[in-house]
Amino acid sequence: MTKYTDTFTVKNFHTGPNGLAYIPSLFHFMYEAAGDHCIEEKITVQDLQKIGLTWMLSRMNVEISRIPALRDELTVITWPTGTQGLFSCRDFLMTDQNSKEVARATSAWLTINLEKRRVVRLPQIVLDIHPESEIAERMIIDNFKGRLEEPVEGEVVDGFRADYSTLDVNSHVTSAVYIRWILDALPFDFHIEKKLKKFEIIHKIEILPGGEAQAEYEINGNEIIHCIRPSGGGAVNCVAKSLWE
Repeated sequence: MTKYTDTFTVKNFHTGPNGLAYIPSLFHFMYEAAGDHCIEEKITVQDLQKIGLTWMLSRMNVEISRIPALRDELTVITWPTGTQGLFSCRDFLMTDQNSKEVARATSAWLTINLEKRRVVRLPQIVLDIHPESEIAERMIIDNFKGRLEEPVEGEVVDGFRADYSTLDVNSHVTSAVYIRWILDALPFDFHIEKKLKKFEIIHKIEILPGGEAQAEYEINGNEIIHCIRPSGGGAVNCVAKSLWE
């Protein structure tokens, strides 16, 4: 099992009205660290594309100790933690310039057949990076089998669209954009008065270029359940749950 370390500085474009980093920025830092590690291990999207496959994030579970501020120096450590069925699992630990924990996360990734857009078994080049032991250091214990509920009664915010800047190398809406849509749907004052402590997301159906979507949320005390689905209704593209204080 190898660990990879990446460093980032919180810039102006990472921060919002309160001077703290946007939550999607934290996800971007973790995705970048994972991507850089994949370069080192020769299992990038481009490497998988050579055998007709690609990576897609399926699930992510994050716990946030504090939201970093402008100019904070962040260190992200990431490593593969084993496989669970069709999932390739990866964990993250983010700390600041004082070695204080900022966030920790665990994630589950799938390999997809590019032509059929269907999940396939993990190829050997992916299996080779994982620890031989079933026991690996985990930041959050998650067997990736649990379900998240969809909002039943709540608010609906429409007007999201899969434009060019929302897409990634797989030509679908990227995970950080889903998170931005989910959080942007919440009232402005909510972001100022509350702090996010936990966030869990499960991706279900991809949104392709030109797709239009709506965000739905239901607030139950400090917990919110969220989803993104096509505008006007339909099967959900992702579901999420957040905990605030």
